[in-house]
Amino acid sequence: MTAGDIAIEGGLVWSGPGQHHSDGLVHIRAGTVAYAGPRAEGRVPPGTPRLDAAGCTVLPGLIDAHVHLTTNSDHQHVIASDVFRGQVSKPAKLLHGLRNAHRALAAGFTTLRVMGHRGAGEPELRDFTDEGLAVGPRLVVAPWWITMTNGHGDLFYPPYTPREQWDTADGIEECRKLVRLQARAGADFIKVMASGGMSKGERPSWPNYSIAELTAIVETAHELDLRVAAHALSAEGIRRSLAAGVDSIEHGSYLDQEMAIEMAERGTFLVPTMSFNDWCQREGTLRGLTPQGVADLSEAHDRTLKSFTLAREAGVKVAMGTDSSGTLCPFGAHARELELYVRHGMSAEEAITTATTNAASLLDRPDLGSLRNGAVGDVVVVEGNVLNDIGRLAQPSNIRHVVRAGRELSGYLRAVSEALDLQETEHPTRAEDS
Repeated sequence: MTAGDIAIEGGLVWSGPGQHHSDGLVHIRAGTVAYAGPRAEGRVPPGTPRLDAAGCTVLPGLIDAHVHLTTNSDHQHVIASDVFRGQVSKPAKLLHGLRNAHRALAAGFTTLRVMGHRGAGEPELRDFTDEGLAVGPRLVVAPWWITMTNGHGDLFYPPYTPREQWDTADGIEECRKLVRLQARAGADFIKVMASGGMSKGERPSWPNYSIAELTAIVETAHELDLRVAAHALSAEGIRRSLAAGVDSIEHGSYLDQEMAIEMAERGTFLVPTMSFNDWCQREGTLRGLTPQGVADLSEAHDRTLKSFTLAREAGVKVAMGTDSSGTLCPFGAHARELELYVRHGMSAEEAITTATTNAASLLDRPDLGSLRNGAVGDVVVVEGNVLNDIGRLAQPSNIRHVVRAGRELSGYLRAVSEALDLQETEHPTRAEDS
C-alpha cells in the first residue's frame, strides 16, 4: 500500500498515554508521523490534503491482538465452527478472511494479530497487503497453532476431517520441529495450546503440554526471535506456561493472585478476550451453541472477569484482544472489548492504551500504537470524545476517518461495505446495558 501525506486538524488528539491535545494536529508525511501536538505549534506544507477533525477524537490506529481471520464472515448465516473448519475449502476461507479484514479496518483496527489456521493463506494475505496489492489492516500472523494430539486445536476439527503431518506435535523434539516449520512458513509469532478449551470432547481444565514441551517451544521460538502466545484457560495451563517463559497468556480465565504477581514480575502480557464469551452469553444459542455450551462458557466468562481484576491489581500488562472468529464473535465489533474493560474497572484511557501502546509492545512493534514522530501513520478519527465515552468507538457510524500509512480510506471502505453488505456488526446494546 502506497504511503501518503495528510494533515488531520482539530479535535482531541490522543497521541499516547497521558498525551492529549484539545485542538490538535497530526501531520503524516510519506506514511509516517511527522508531527503530533498542539495545532498552533505545527506547520503543514501547502498542498497537503487536510481532514477536519473538529468535534472528534483522533487516535492511533487500533490493534486487536487476538483474532481468527479466516472464519465465517457472514454473521447472518450460522455455520458451526467445526463444520466451517472441516468442510469449507481453503480458498473460500481466505475470501472470508478478506471480508473480515475489511470489517476490522472499517472499525478503525489497522493491525490484527492473527491466530492462523493451517493452509488458509493468512501469511500470503499479510504479504499481499504489505506489498500494496490489497487494502487491509496490517497482519501479524502465527501460521497455525501448536497443539498435542487430542488437544485443543486438534479437537477443533470433526473426527472425519483428514489430518496432515505436523497438524500436531507430541514430545520435545516434535515441538521444536514444529516451531521451526512455522518459522519457515513465515511466522511472526508462535501460538501454542497450553490448556484445553470448549470444543467437543475436551475440558478447559485439562493441561495440554508438559513444562518440558512448553519450554522447548519457547526456547526454540526465542532463538528465532519469535514471541510465544499461550492459549491457557486453566490454572495449571497458565502455571506451566509461565514456568516455560511464554510472552503472553491468551484468555487466562483461571488466573490466581500468585500467578498474576508472577506475570507482572516477568512482564508477561494478558490478552483477556472478554468479547467472545460476552457474545456467546448474548447470542450463543442463536449461533449454534447448545444451552450446556452457553452455561459452560458462562462460568469461564465469570472467571475471566475475576482474572482481569487480579491482573490489573497486580500490575500485569493487558493487551486488547477479542477472539473474533466470525459466527460467534463478529469482525467489526472489536471495540466491544474496550467497553467491557471500562465496565470492569479500567478508565477509558487505560482501555485505549491496551489497544495501542500495550498491544504494540506485545507485537514488538514500537512504530505502532502511538502518534509520535517516526511512528507509522495509522489513525482513526472518532466522532465525539472517546475519553468521556468509550462506547463511541463501538458504533461504526461514529468512525469518521480511517487512515493507514497516511492514506485516507473511509470513502473506499464505506463503498465496499455498502456493496458487500458488510455493515451489520453494530452492537445492539452498550456495555452498561449488560
